Amino acid sequence: MIRGRTRRQREFSPLQDKTLANVLRHLFVTEFGYEKKVLFAEVMIERILATIDSFVKPVSLLKPGQLLWMAVANDGRKHTYKPMKDTPQVPVVLDLVADDDRKALVNGEKFLVVRRHRHARLLQQALAQGGVLAQTDLAAITLTCQCQVGQDIAHVQRARDRLLPYRGTVQDIGPTLSHKVEVARLLEAGYLEPEICRKLSPIHSLRSVENYAQTYKNVIKLLKRGFAPREISAILSISKRLMNAYIEIVKELHPEIIAGNPHFQKQQEYVAHTPA
Repeated sequence: MIRGRTRRQREFSPLQDKTLANVLRHLFVTEFGYEKKVLFAEVMIERILATIDSFVKPVSLLKPGQLLWMAVANDGRKHTYKPMKDTPQVPVVLDLVADDDRKALVNGEKFLVVRRHRHARLLQQALAQGGVLAQTDLAAITLTCQCQVGQDIAHVQRARDRLLPYRGTVQDIGPTLSHKVEVARLLEAGYLEPEICRKLSPIHSLRSVENYAQTYKNVIKLLKRGFAPREISAILSISKRLMNAYIEIVKELHPEIIAGNPHFQKQQEYVAHTPA
């Protein structure tokens, strides 16, 4: 018996140990081989409970029209070629129906316009909470086909003259090359790298934009020196798709470079001498 404790303390203090943490501690020690690593087990349990707490939000914390959704963590890594079960995720609270939506509907705004603004808002809200949504997330949340989601995003990006933060642009996955190509086009339009950062999104650091810009500049230099596209891809360690996207920009804005490259001259000669 511990000296100095009152009768109440002796009788009721065991109730304080009736916790989920201690239930898990017992399981770790008796069934998972942590009887000699109790401190390590307690640290693991603390992390597990903290994770559960972040996933479970009391209804009182959610406002009408909000939902809790799991987003891929925006932790600076790409998380490409990973199954979702191996990808870090964070819970985000999203305004599925916001005051602006209701006002727009009351004022007779087209459903298409409201939906486009909603998709843009959901992407921005997830990013502000340390997560990033894919187009498939938006398709599931708003019950809109993925093709239409992509069209909505493209329309808003053109209207606002900046990229929206979905997984394809933030983590450089999927078929999109939009931010790298957009950097090249903005560079050709005369914008400086710091200005390009502001036009794209806060998620793009100056260093990233400078790297993308320098890669595009190097492509132009190597094309001028007569290197073939496949050689440039290997030298700069860029994909064939990105190389082709850069070539399209150069063809459009610097046709003289393409005309002076022997690789493209050979292609043109072959086409010219091919029977119809």
